[in-house]
Amino acid sequence: MTTLHEDFACSTLRTHEPHPGVCWIALNRPERLNAIDRELGEDLYAVLERALADRETRVLVITGEGRSFCAGDDLGAVEEHLRGEYTRSPVIGTTPDPMYLRIIEMLVTSRVPVIMAINGDAAGAGAELACAGDVRIASSRARLGSALLNVAQAGGLVMMSRLVGAARATEIYLSGALLDADEAERLGIFTKVVAPEDLVSTTLAEAQRLASAPTAAIGLFKELREQAIGQPVQQALRLQNAVHIRNNAEVVDALEGATAFIEKRRPRFVGK
Repeated sequence: MTTLHEDFACSTLRTHEPHPGVCWIALNRPERLNAIDRELGEDLYAVLERALADRETRVLVITGEGRSFCAGDDLGAVEEHLRGEYTRSPVIGTTPDPMYLRIIEMLVTSRVPVIMAINGDAAGAGAELACAGDVRIASSRARLGSALLNVAQAGGLVMMSRLVGAARATEIYLSGALLDADEAERLGIFTKVVAPEDLVSTTLAEAQRLASAPTAAIGLFKELREQAIGQPVQQALRLQNAVHIRNNAEVVDALEGATAFIEKRRPRFVGK
């Protein structure tokens, strides 16, 4: 696998491969709390496309440089957009789609597990991004929420409600405040909270574990998850059975998993 940091140089991201199959991406606008403007959004989208096109990629990790995970859309760029200046606007070209929307769609539907290493505050679009992870490991200093109420904006519902339900997501929005790490963990938004100095090592250990997992089966699980959410139980169960049949027919690791179980040994998955 060609590591991303070898052929993708930009000032808004830091990318490297700390372990085979692990693509580690750090948002790198610490002076702007890693807020998303057009440059950061386009760079992140391009890196994710490249990583997911590489079949050797088995885990994605996203984190932030400095004291913030992501402060959401860059307010300076948004203000310019409202004045009709679109050079830095965090949207896709001339469309009304914000960059974070396309990025989240890519992550949620990706074929690999996504880990968010939430090193600091995740607000607005940054909170949506954090909630798009399959695993969300946070520093005890991290906070998360929309705070959109304070600037008279509606949002922060879709990704949050997938984790805590509509009623709790409404409470978080109406509070206008960010949840601290302990509360976010109690609600199930953060999968695990660790000391700041342990965030990288804990995240890397989880990334290494998932890099040895049956990646293709995880991809099918994520596909099933997106298709089954909100479906009547009869339809959802049939979708699940259809994916189960596909899993046995398409996933190379399925045979290894069954064989290892019978032989009472650890499976050696290749991710296919």
